[in-house]
Formats: sequence, structure tokens, C-alpha cells
Amino acid sequence: MKIDYDKYFLQQGCPVCNSSNNKILYKNIIHTCHEKAGVQISNADAPSDVLICEDCGHHYLSMTVKDEIINYYYNAVNSEYYDTVKDKPFDRRAEDTKKFANLIANECRGSKTVLEIGSGMGYLLNQLNLKGFDCYGVEPSKFASAYSRDMFGLNVITELLTPATFPNKKFDIVIMSDVVEHVSNINALFSIAQEYLVDGGKIVILTGNTDSLYAKFCGRKWLYYFSWEHVSFFNKKSIQHLFKAHSLKLDFFTKTQHSGTLAKNLFIIGYTFFSMLRNFFGIRKENYYYMAFDHFIAIGKK
Repeated sequence: MKIDYDKYFLQQGCPVCNSSNNKILYKNIIHTCHEKAGVQISNADAPSDVLICEDCGHHYLSMTVKDEIINYYYNAVNSEYYDTVKDKPFDRRAEDTKKFANLIANECRGSKTVLEIGSGMGYLLNQLNLKGFDCYGVEPSKFASAYSRDMFGLNVITELLTPATFPNKKFDIVIMSDVVEHVSNINALFSIAQEYLVDGGKIVILTGNTDSLYAKFCGRKWLYYFSWEHVSFFNKKSIQHLFKAHSLKLDFFTKTQHSGTLAKNLFIIGYTFFSMLRNFFGIRKENYYYMAFDHFIAIGKK
């Protein structure tokens, strides 16, 4: 059977700088689509390479699901993550959420209004709301946005962000936590986000770090590469390039873990080594490893 790739997929250049000057880092990553999104092609039949942009250092998938398909998936279907939590929702990263909210409050002193893009279940916005911030969110998932309104009374709109989402409104802080890795047209999103910022306002990013030792240790089996929803993979150089393209100055940068204590992340590293040994000796095939000390927080100032 002939597969109509053009129906579902786009070949992309660098999402950050639009360059086609790249090299292959990992060939044939077998996790590029999902039947929930209406893509009637198996992952094995739709491999995508992880490329490195030789101009800005960004990592990205060579082939991605078309925007209209992925937007339908996030908006009308719910992501596969929400399927795993909707029966018993709670913040699985509660302590990390509180620490992140504290960091935002400390690094953005004097700020009052917050917009979170991809606000999810509202856990981070709720923590900032408790600190006295005037909080707004936009979240495409009907389930997650309804939960954040019903549970925390947050002002969250169910849609993807557009210039018309919050007419005539500006914010001191715009947050994208676990968001930018999901977006193929990141420049379009940043253009909209930047317009919502007041002069001197800040954009806060939390995402995976391709320069982390753990990501390099795991190689092609790093969990961030395995998730089919992830199409764009950042590091300090590429996030700086993105900030600069949108008239933002890198104001703060720190490496961090996505979740868990120091002890838990050290355990994950040890367990990953054990898993690699099992994989090497053929005891068990590991499709992917995990996440440990492999994220960063970056803040850009307008």
C-alpha cells in the first residue's frame, strides 16, 4: 500500500532560524505520530530524523505532523498525557511547581500580571495566584482548561493563543512551561507572545536541554526524543537565538531537573545505566530511557 505522507506530514527547516543548513544527529526516530491525532500511519512507517541546525545549534525533527492535525489533537481530542491523569487528577510535580513559582516571583519582582500559554491543569497559575499575581491562561485541552477553572477558579480560555485571545491586554510575564518543545512554528508563537508583553516584561521558558549530560548519555533514547508530541529541542544557544530574533534579552538562565528531588534524579541516572546494560546484553529491549537533570529555565526580557 502506498503511503500518502504529504497528507499528514511536513518536512521542516530549522524552526528557530529557518536555516536548511543541518546535519543528522539521530536517524529514524520511531515515534513521530499517533492514531489519536487521526494519522493512519504506523510509527514504524513514518520515521523522522533528529537534525542539528549548524547555524543556531537547535535540534529538531526533520518531519512533523501538519499544524491542522496537531492542533485538532490538542484542542478536540486531548493529548495522550491527559488520558493518563483525567480519572485521578493531581499535581505530580507539586513541590517542583511551588519552587518554579517561587523562582518566577523572585526573578520578576514588581510584576503583577501573568499569562501562561499552555496552562494545563492550572497548577502553576494557581501557585502564582496564591502569591497575589493577576493570572490568565490559555489552554487548548477542554478537559485541562475546565479543570483549572473548576478547581482553582482561574481565568483560563480554551483555545490556542491568537492576537485576538486577550484584546487590548498586556502582561508583565508570559510563561511557556513544557510548551516550546511541542511547537513546530515557534517563531509565530513568539511573535504573538511578544506582542502581549509590556515593555520590560519577561518571557519565562521551561523545557528540555539537549546540552545536558543526561540527554547526551541517553542519546537517541532520551525520553524527550521518544515523545511523538515533541518536535523541537532547545539548548542555551538556540533559546538565545530565538530571544534575540524577537527583541528579547536573555535575563536569566539556569539548568534544572524537570521534577523530583536530587536523590530521585541520581537514582534515575543509576537506573538508566542499569537499563543500558540490560539493553546491551539483550536481557530487555529498552525503547527509551528517562529524564534527569536535563531541563533549563530561561527568562527573556523585552
